Amino acid sequence: MTAAGNRVSHPFHCAIPPLFVLSDGTIAPVVHFVIKPVYDMLSLSGEARGQPLKRITLVSIPNGILLSENPNYLQLHKGLLFPGKDDKEKDPRRVRARVSFEKLRQIAEWRYKDFSF
Repeated sequence: MTAAGNRVSHPFHCAIPPLFVLSDGTIAPVVHFVIKPVYDMLSLSGEARGQPLKRITLVSIPNGILLSENPNYLQLHKGLLFPGKDDKEKDPRRVRARVSFEKLRQIAEWRYKDFSF
């Protein structure tokens, strides 16, 4: 896979397989969910201060088969997988990539859900 950004692109080597074969021979697809807490930034002084939880975002990320084979989301939705911030001297097999939550929302609304507080 290629993580393609506006200025930089690099090969991305997935570390998690898209399928697991269980001991009884059952083939189980891997499903990735990300939970992202988002905090409100209040004043550093006064009564209302601190960083209370504002919302939680739940995102379902397609596994490698959906990204690169069928329906090949990476080909259909440019900018879905983009380079993370890593040192250029890092082992290429360990270089990170990021997934655009906004692009996932465009692919399917159910893949992105905010829970506000």
